[in-house]
Amino acid sequence: MPVNAMSCNVGNLKVHELKAELQRRGLDATGLKVELVERLQVALDKEARAKTPGGGDEEQRDDGDETEEQQDEGSDSDSPPEEDDDDGSDWAGCNQEEAESASESGHSMIDLGSNTDLAHTSAIAEVIVRPEADEAQRVNIKQEIDEDIKIETGANWSEPLREQDSNGLEEPAMMSSETSRKRRHESSDGSNHLEQRQEKSARPVDSLNEESAWSSDYKEDCNWHEADWQPNKFSFTATPGPRSTAAELDSNMPADFLELFLTDELLQQIADRTNLYAVQCFEDPSEKLPSRSHLWKPVTVSDLKTFFGLTFITSYVIKPNFSLYWSEDEVDITPHFSQTMSRNKFQIIWKFLNYNNPELDDGTDKMYEVRPVLDYVVGKFKVLYEPGQNICIDESMLNCQSCVSFKTYCPKKAVKFGIKSYLLCDSATGYCFNLEPDLGEARTTSEIVFSLLDRLPGHGYTLYMDYSYNSIAMCELLLGAETNVCGTLKKNKGEPKIFRQVRKSDMKAAGKLVRHNKRVMVVAWQDKRMVTTCHEDAMQTVDVSQKGHKDDDPGLKPQCVVAYNSSMVAVQKLDKNMTYYPFVRKSPTWSKKFVAYLFQICMSNAHVLYRARHPEASITLLEFIRSVAKSWTVKQHGLVQVKKEEEEEEPAKRATGKGCSGRSRRNDPESRLDGQIGKHKLDYLITASRSINAKKRSGRSCRVCARKGLRKDTVLWCVSCCVALHPGECFTAYHTLENYAA
Repeated sequence: MPVNAMSCNVGNLKVHELKAELQRRGLDATGLKVELVERLQVALDKEARAKTPGGGDEEQRDDGDETEEQQDEGSDSDSPPEEDDDDGSDWAGCNQEEAESASESGHSMIDLGSNTDLAHTSAIAEVIVRPEADEAQRVNIKQEIDEDIKIETGANWSEPLREQDSNGLEEPAMMSSETSRKRRHESSDGSNHLEQRQEKSARPVDSLNEESAWSSDYKEDCNWHEADWQPNKFSFTATPGPRSTAAELDSNMPADFLELFLTDELLQQIADRTNLYAVQCFEDPSEKLPSRSHLWKPVTVSDLKTFFGLTFITSYVIKPNFSLYWSEDEVDITPHFSQTMSRNKFQIIWKFLNYNNPELDDGTDKMYEVRPVLDYVVGKFKVLYEPGQNICIDESMLNCQSCVSFKTYCPKKAVKFGIKSYLLCDSATGYCFNLEPDLGEARTTSEIVFSLLDRLPGHGYTLYMDYSYNSIAMCELLLGAETNVCGTLKKNKGEPKIFRQVRKSDMKAAGKLVRHNKRVMVVAWQDKRMVTTCHEDAMQTVDVSQKGHKDDDPGLKPQCVVAYNSSMVAVQKLDKNMTYYPFVRKSPTWSKKFVAYLFQICMSNAHVLYRARHPEASITLLEFIRSVAKSWTVKQHGLVQVKKEEEEEEPAKRATGKGCSGRSRRNDPESRLDGQIGKHKLDYLITASRSINAKKRSGRSCRVCARKGLRKDTVLWCVSCCVALHPGECFTAYHTLENYAA
């Protein structure tokens, strides 16, 4: 054997070197590197056997190899040996020192004995031979290539890859920035051109028998499997629907359901803090107050209901500013506002409206200005309703241009800048179960998710989340809490390595790639990456709307994708309702806007409770808001009740001017005759003049004396009733007698 063909490891040659050797022999130079290595190795073996004593061309042709026939057709076997000798003479005369240095460096050298036939070695001599890999590296590369990674198209899988020869092993190409570099590539026709170096995963999967393009690039994790997926089955033990006082409420008035959240207790706290803030502003000489502030009177629960009732009307009767609601112009007049509350009183309440408790301000809570209202309302959310089995977590944005430290930028939301809040909602009804504002604090994803779940883990709920919260580790944690998970998945979140390079072009419209670890299933379908713990590995027929077609066409989607699309719209519906009927008004104070945002959610939740208690009533959210606004304005202080009381009054009382008229009855609070006179206390009136030289307090007309036709002023008033009274007889008569002016 004049030439030792096995002394050169053909598998270590580059692709263009392999193609050059095959073209020199007239063989096919197209295909993967594995095929090129096999063809060149077969050609070298046959050339070695052809030159072995006792073996000639006749024996070589008896093999019947089509490759050898192609070689004979492409090359001239009758070429004179002198020309072959001339081709290799230059290389044979190379410097001996270079050959020795190359052998010392570890490179494989071709045996150049005295009987070497350079006609068959001249092509190999031009190839730069790389050092052979050690045996351990060969075994590792062999194990990576021998794995069968199959691509599912519909319900079938492609055939496994062929095993490569140990002499033709190819080093796996790892995904990196180098994959996008351009390199010089020599085509089979001998011409050179630049081609984009792409990963094998970019090759489309056109048939079931086509080998997987990305199988040799990554080693599949042995914990992930492709078949025999069994979804988790947690029994749902909760009872969805209204709970506590909401389940016991027997009323057909929408206002009664809203008052489950905005109770008199909460409104009384707001009234107390508003009055306290007004006193502090009046006592502060540096505070600049508007001219109408001298008309200030301490607000009551009834005043706040009227105030918020008018605010609810502004959600569907929209005007640029508050003043236009009291306009007397015939074009934009809204008489209900002026007949219910004066403009000055409304604006004064809006000026001094306050929610915070200074005693709870420790300097660390960024939400201290609205903390009492936030905790109270969210606590009612959790107590009054039990969500259905499917729940979702998403983000909601409140448009706020105020200078606050926790203002967030969300480019994917309709509202880009504002206060972001995490919401957990019932997927079926859109009921907001829990809410937490994002204060920019360092919190892990698991802390946010389990904080929103509150008492729900352990009851078999199915939680839907997007890629902002989902990961394989998060799914494992929630499974430990007996809660299933479904949602989109981002790259590098614990998924199998094969998912990191699969692309939309690798699969047909109805194809998908699935792996599972017996607890979590990961699905790649088109441009989506889904993770689920409770859905079957099956395709579902759905109606898909296509551009240019009037009717929807049936299409196939994975079951988890269909469930995710139908269950993640709860927060979006809530945001849409708040956009349609906004309570939030322009204000430089972010706390007023945020509380209005909370009241909008209360209105939406009250609507859900009303429909749950009255499923036969198909009342829309707009009708629900109108009914509540009417109850809080017309029912308490409305014109219908005033006119009715005036018609029923005795003519003698109206003629003499004595007695309690309809308007005076309207001004008297309901708590006047509560039977607890000990709770009513007299205090000095808040002076309208804050001048240092003021010598005395300004007085007001006593309510009891005025109804008797007497003009007597007093500097005292009842703090709870907000009525000026003389101490003694007038105070007692006002709180004990229904007709105190008799």
